[in-house]
Amino acid sequence: MAVLHASEPVIPGTAAVPVQGVVGGTEFPGIDRAWLRGGDFVNVDNLRQIGRGLSKNQVRSLLGNPHFSEGIAGVSRWDYVFNFRTGVDTHVTCQYQLNFERESRRYLVDTIHWDGPACLEALNAAPEPVAAASPEPVVHTLSADALFAFDRSAVQDILPDGREQISRLAASLRDGGEARITVVGHADRLGDADYNQRLSDARARTVRELLVQEGIPASHITAYGRGSTQPMTHCDSGLQRDVLIECLRPDRRVEIEVTGLR
Repeated sequence: MAVLHASEPVIPGTAAVPVQGVVGGTEFPGIDRAWLRGGDFVNVDNLRQIGRGLSKNQVRSLLGNPHFSEGIAGVSRWDYVFNFRTGVDTHVTCQYQLNFERESRRYLVDTIHWDGPACLEALNAAPEPVAAASPEPVVHTLSADALFAFDRSAVQDILPDGREQISRLAASLRDGGEARITVVGHADRLGDADYNQRLSDARARTVRELLVQEGIPASHITAYGRGSTQPMTHCDSGLQRDVLIECLRPDRRVEIEVTGLR
């Protein structure tokens, strides 16, 4: 009788080559009569190579000697007790029998038997499908200077070039399939930090509103601002103001992160 230590086990191995055999159809010796106490943790891939027509020498090279005292030469049956890992601390145990047919001076495998279905079903179970890796997010960075009039954030403050950029992006999102979109506004470090936070947040919400107008579902878009907390530049504060403003241009931006695009 099979000793099962895990429910619905799946045994790893090269499942493309099924393990052969039928359940029952013969008599098995008592498992306590095996000279190898506790059974053998057989190589699963070796077991998959066993089939009709193999000689005893070929079987021994794959599985070793039989585990009962029926003999090696001149006998037509070999019995084994096999264990298969189904987890770190779990395994399943089954009896396995090969019946040989004598041809000329050789004994060749004729039939293969298992004492129960537990091992055979687990060995031939289809592997669980591997989940496809989630696509990496794609980040589109738009210059706030190109999107908005100076120090502005409302829909009516969007510049023509900025509106065109958003329209093109929305079209690509509609054509690409369903996605999650995160709009993040950023400001440079000039001025009051609280004001910069409000400005970046308002600009992010405006871009979200325009994407919705372009046909992107509002439920798919999250928008918020980060103020001046994530600068991209390292500009010297000692620069002349107009030079510093230009140097800080990359910090004034809106990032649109797209995740899950198919």
